[in-house]
Amino acid sequence: MELLILAFEALKERRIRSALTILMVVVGTSLLVAVDGISTGTRNFIEGEFQKFGTNIIIVSSTRGNVIIDDSLVDDVSKIPGVKTVIPVISKFITIEAHGQTKDVIAVGMDLSKINYLMPDLKLESGTLPSETDMFGIVLGYQVAYNPDGTKFAYTGEAVKVIYTTFEEGRQKTKEKSFIVRGVFAYFGSFFIPVDQNVWMPIETAKKFFEQDEYDGLYIITENSTINEKIAEIISQQYKLEVLTRQQINMVVNRILTTIDVYILSISLISLLVASIGIITTLYTSVLERIREIGTLKAIGFKNSDIMRMFLYEALIIGVIGTVVGAFIGVFGSHLLKTLFFSQIPFVKPEFEAATFIKTAVLAIGLSIISGLYPAYRAAKLNPVEALRWE
Repeated sequence: MELLILAFEALKERRIRSALTILMVVVGTSLLVAVDGISTGTRNFIEGEFQKFGTNIIIVSSTRGNVIIDDSLVDDVSKIPGVKTVIPVISKFITIEAHGQTKDVIAVGMDLSKINYLMPDLKLESGTLPSETDMFGIVLGYQVAYNPDGTKFAYTGEAVKVIYTTFEEGRQKTKEKSFIVRGVFAYFGSFFIPVDQNVWMPIETAKKFFEQDEYDGLYIITENSTINEKIAEIISQQYKLEVLTRQQINMVVNRILTTIDVYILSISLISLLVASIGIITTLYTSVLERIREIGTLKAIGFKNSDIMRMFLYEALIIGVIGTVVGAFIGVFGSHLLKTLFFSQIPFVKPEFEAATFIKTAVLAIGLSIISGLYPAYRAAKLNPVEALRWE
């Protein structure tokens, strides 16, 4: 304890130099904490999103080439071993009008009796799902049914107008039709499939309204998620369709986040290495300035190990203060980054785990102590007689 007090007093005597050295540690640790918090929050958000959907889903689209997805192809895909069911989808941009208000949304046509294959926890807030023979029934996502201020845009049981605009041979073509809101989905909070922002209708209704027999995509439900990749490969190679599985999405997202983490981590490590050089410089300069003091301490009985420990304690104090202050600034900084740069991106949400602070503390304090080894060693090896004669 006596050596720790002496180390603290030594740093107090050189306040400006010590403060600047601590600031270097603060910069590195705050970067580590802030970025790790954002990364952890993003990963947790994405994992939570995936848990809302079935694990055995394959998403198919015809964006590769000119492949047409029709009933014949749906039948073929349904016969692939391991495929439980195939849900064809029609997806179009529309304008929905109610009570003089309009919203631009996406209309999704599919067999609504199978929607829980995709989202097992999705429930209706009110009303019922329209049957496949209901040519006028639709279901609204929560954010379509409600305005941002909480007021109702459209009620269950009332009529709304759906407007669909296309361009044929350079001319605009608009089609309008009145539909009945059969139900409203409860808030689901999905980001990958924006359930709350869509209008849902039976697939036969969508075919007739949008005047098309082919589909814009497929949701394939497999018997087991372990065979997703195998079935996806068969569909991709045999039918030349664009295929995406949950595992592929997860892998891509993790690869992006890992790349960002490594990049920011390298910057943080450079900051800590600069701080390490600052600690070495500060303590070595301190050794030169305190040669007579070191000689006096040795003359009154301090051992080489005591001198070495005293300087290592100085490095430890610098590391601890820098880590604690940096951690607080890092937490604040992550929320500031979210507000300034990612306010419109819902999956960027800072979250902190104990491992973040432990990892940062071990790295920052460890580097601080390592940086203090050489100056401490030089101080311990000073000859007491020569040190007392030092002018």
